[in-house]
Amino acid sequence: MQEQDSKYFTRRMLDHVLAGSSDRAAQAMPEQGGFYTDLARWQQEKTQFFMQTPQVVGFAGEVAASGSYATFECLGVPLVICRNEQGELNAFVNACAHRAARVAEGCGVARRLTCRFHGWSYNLSGKLAGRPDDKAFAPACANDDLISLPVSDKWGVLVVGISPAVSQEAVDSALDDIGPVLAGYDFTGVASLETRRYEVAANWKLVTDLSHESYHFRVLHRESLAPLMTAHTVLDDFGRHTRWGFPLKGIERLQEQDESQWPSSFPGVINHTLFPSTLLITSGRDAQLIRAEPGSEPGKSVVYYAGVCRDPATRAESLAAYQFGGDIFSTEDLPAAEQCQQGIAAGREQLSIGRNEPVVQLWHQKWRQELQGHSSGE
Repeated sequence: MQEQDSKYFTRRMLDHVLAGSSDRAAQAMPEQGGFYTDLARWQQEKTQFFMQTPQVVGFAGEVAASGSYATFECLGVPLVICRNEQGELNAFVNACAHRAARVAEGCGVARRLTCRFHGWSYNLSGKLAGRPDDKAFAPACANDDLISLPVSDKWGVLVVGISPAVSQEAVDSALDDIGPVLAGYDFTGVASLETRRYEVAANWKLVTDLSHESYHFRVLHRESLAPLMTAHTVLDDFGRHTRWGFPLKGIERLQEQDESQWPSSFPGVINHTLFPSTLLITSGRDAQLIRAEPGSEPGKSVVYYAGVCRDPATRAESLAAYQFGGDIFSTEDLPAAEQCQQGIAAGREQLSIGRNEPVVQLWHQKWRQELQGHSSGE
């Protein structure tokens, strides 16, 4: 975040802390349990929001150097994103043309991507570069190359289309509404820390809702997060995307200082939610990514929690912070989501979203409007 934007955000947050207030919705909002359980809705969301919509999967810094590559998975599609010797960014289905085994694992730097099954190899432009016992196969052709996908690192994050329904133009413009905010963090200079994968017995929207309100801090996180943070929040809407944050305790001491002496980064956590369900979380110099996507049925989801650091000299400290947040997420947040899903499935048809949960309300409205617009042909 650029320093000017950070101070603007800090000033708004400080005003709320001193007033004992937060950004709030105009009124409470009812929600139906079917929002998380309806099969037809879930199938439409899966197709429209994930297969037909560009997906944010990582940070530009993870593949900033020539020869670098990083692997991801999105809705069951294995992905490898890499930068070739000419500096061109490419994305491919991570599947060999021989038997469809993966040609890359994890992340790193390499001249070729080589399948561990039979040793077929590809250059970082996706072209078949070699195969053992070459004469046993028909002459190489374009069908032996990796399957290319549209990809962009505009605004410092990696965006990819995982199906032919997604165009390069859609990928390039997916984050334009919030792009200048993201660019202020310069994610081209970060490096991968670790990625965790969870299979969760809860709808993907329930998991995403976890990171959209601070109302639960003092109860669910009373011994972990609550001693460090307050529940005051600031919210900004950027079309298909949002930004909201909450501060570290002690932010009120900034009122005693001139703004020129304030920290260059916001003293707290800022969550950027990128449509449809990727949380880009910034706190100080590091960042994390939470991706929630539909699982095998409406009541299940697959969730990824990834972290990056900016300074190799403080990698151990960054990893500890990433693990601290990840442990809270996995042992406190995700079990709560699973309990909610179970309760809804047991017949809790009417739910309530409070005025103090404006981000939850806003995203329910966004998801619903997107589906309605698609159905009406808009």
